[in-house]
Amino acid sequence: MINILKKIILILLLLSSSFSSDSIKITLIEKISQFIQWPKLNEEFIIGVYKNEQLKNEMIEIYKNKTIQKLPIKVYNIQSDKDNELNKLNLIYFNKELSTDIEKILKKINKSPVLIITEYPNDVYENMHLGLYYENQKIKFIINQQSLENVNLKASYKILKLAKLVKVEK
Repeated sequence: MINILKKIILILLLLSSSFSSDSIKITLIEKISQFIQWPKLNEEFIIGVYKNEQLKNEMIEIYKNKTIQKLPIKVYNIQSDKDNELNKLNLIYFNKELSTDIEKILKKINKSPVLIITEYPNDVYENMHLGLYYENQKIKFIINQQSLENVNLKASYKILKLAKLVKVEK
């Protein structure tokens, strides 16, 4: 199974010249999510995208007729900590949008089993779960395993072997 994930990532990297960077990240998010275990899931796998309607629409298009954890995928654009969808999310994706709302959103979903993925890899030191970044023209990811476990999410050893793992001293 680990070889399959490596091949998928390699194919995504090879195709990166013909796809947008967002398309690659969207596909990678889907693949990574298959290797995370949630304590409980509902009838849909719900993803929130922070303040990016275009990315949300691209996710909807790419995820059409696909599943995560054998569930149909629903994508919302999250504008603030006041959004009703926050309490339904399985995953939230923060791109490079900067805002004070992010801290409020994180407080609101504090102990909920919501996978938090960011484009700022250093954010994993601030209790986000997974950061995507580029290094030597390759997309890589960094995982804060303790932060995942704090919200009852478990990452498969297969995904952990491919990621840079960080430990945060308290």
